[in-house]
Amino acid sequence: MSELPRLFYVTTALEEPNAYQTWSAVLSPLFEPRPCGPSAKTPTGSAAGIIIGDLLIARVMFNAQNFLRDEERIRATPDHILFHLYTSGGFNGLINGQRTVIGPGKVAIIDLAHGVDTRAFSSNTLSLIVPRKLLGDLPLEALRPRLDPHRNDLLAAHIVSLRERSAQLRQADVEATVAGTVDFLKALLALNPEVRPAQMTEADDDNTLSLIEATIRDNLARPDLSPDWLAAQLDLSRASLYRLFASHGGIMRYVQERRLLAVQAALSDPLEMRRLSRLSADFGFKSEAHFSRSFRSRFGVTASDYRKAELAISARTQLTSPEVVQHWWTSVRG
Repeated sequence: MSELPRLFYVTTALEEPNAYQTWSAVLSPLFEPRPCGPSAKTPTGSAAGIIIGDLLIARVMFNAQNFLRDEERIRATPDHILFHLYTSGGFNGLINGQRTVIGPGKVAIIDLAHGVDTRAFSSNTLSLIVPRKLLGDLPLEALRPRLDPHRNDLLAAHIVSLRERSAQLRQADVEATVAGTVDFLKALLALNPEVRPAQMTEADDDNTLSLIEATIRDNLARPDLSPDWLAAQLDLSRASLYRLFASHGGIMRYVQERRLLAVQAALSDPLEMRRLSRLSADFGFKSEAHFSRSFRSRFGVTASDYRKAELAISARTQLTSPEVVQHWWTSVRG
């Protein structure tokens, strides 16, 4: 269980004025939320995340609303970079000075040095916020709102993996985790978008692994998820797959580990409502009994006890003060 600072904001159970006030306070370093659409419902949302040193990773869910970042907010708040993966929903509008449409499976890259004016659908997202200073000499002024499909998949895989791993990170892991993510982002944003997996050399193994991870993560429930299926999907040889996963004990052992980590992350998420039986099916376990044995063997505790312990931690910090995220936002400025 992570010992890092947690963020937990839920507005669905609050009365409308309080829900809007809380949600607005949480978002205040980024955007002003406004009602949108014919119903013009009060903007609300929920977020559960972890602060990893100078990084913030969170699951964020919200109803349909407009998000506005104007010149006054830009002057008053740091201009971090927001990598925003939409697992469902999406938006259209202005980010990075460009009209943009983002849908499910896509990562919006939002440079908060620019204004934002978007209309978002009801969405389920993963947000990775990275201070500008960490990205060094990258030409951030040239950032586009979205990447080509290949690099989008690499970035989405990294965000999902970081969110899953964050549940078990310790303070001693922070420096290496931040450095690894920053190195990944720098390499990704400088990557030639024309390079495809079949053309990559051994020096590109990390990127190839990230792309395979994305494919595995999106298809964990498939009964035919196998080396043959992956090789066909990614235009890789079986020999390349086996070489890449030799240090992981083999491709199928790696798939099993991804399934277990995905379930662990879900059980650590106070916004996750699925039953254990549904989770075991959704993440590709042969049966609930197989899932139960595998989870206890891997983590040394039953899945139900793990969930209870994680919920108890969330309950102790329930409705984290918006000042926590606001303090992080300003303290890593520079």
